[in-house]
Amino acid sequence: MFLKADEEFIDYNFQLLSSLLKKLDDELTDINRLILSIDDPESYGLTDRGEYLIGVGFSAMQQYMTETLSMTGLNKNHALDIGPKHNKESTVISIVNAAANWWKHSAEWANQSEISNLSRRTQAKIMGVTNTNMYQLSNVLAELLGTSEITLSALLPSLALWRSDVDNHSQKHH
Repeated sequence: MFLKADEEFIDYNFQLLSSLLKKLDDELTDINRLILSIDDPESYGLTDRGEYLIGVGFSAMQQYMTETLSMTGLNKNHALDIGPKHNKESTVISIVNAAANWWKHSAEWANQSEISNLSRRTQAKIMGVTNTNMYQLSNVLAELLGTSEITLSALLPSLALWRSDVDNHSQKHH
C-alpha cells in the first residue's frame, strides 16, 4: 500500500521489495562470478540456483503488484496492460507477472494432459519474450533489461512507473 503526498509516493512495500531485490542481486552477482570462473557451472548447480533466485524476485514483484492493486479498485488484467511497454504486445509488468506464474506453476504443468488457460497464457507470454527451453527466467530478465548483466533491482524503475500509471488510472476511474 502506498500513500501519495502531492506527486511523491510514500511506499513502504516498495522499500521492502527494493531491499529484498538488492539481497537477491548480491547473491546473483556472486553466482555469476562463479559461473564465469568454472568450466561447467551446471554441474555445480549454479545456473539452477540463479534461476531459483530470479524466480523468487519475480514472485516478490508480483506480490508487490497485487498489494498495490488492492487499494486501487482496478481490474488486475487491465492493470497488467498499464505502464512501460517491453514491445508492442506486452508491458514489462505483464511479463513480470507471467514470469512469476511460470516460476510458481511450471512444475505443475509438466505432467498435465490438458493445458489450463493460465498455463497457455503464461507460456505464450514467456515464449514471446525468449524462445528457449532452458533458464527461461534468466533469459526473460536479460531480455527485459536488454543486457547480459542482469539484476532484479533494475526492474524497480519500471515498477515505480507502473505504480504511478496505476494511480493515475485509479484517480480517473473513481
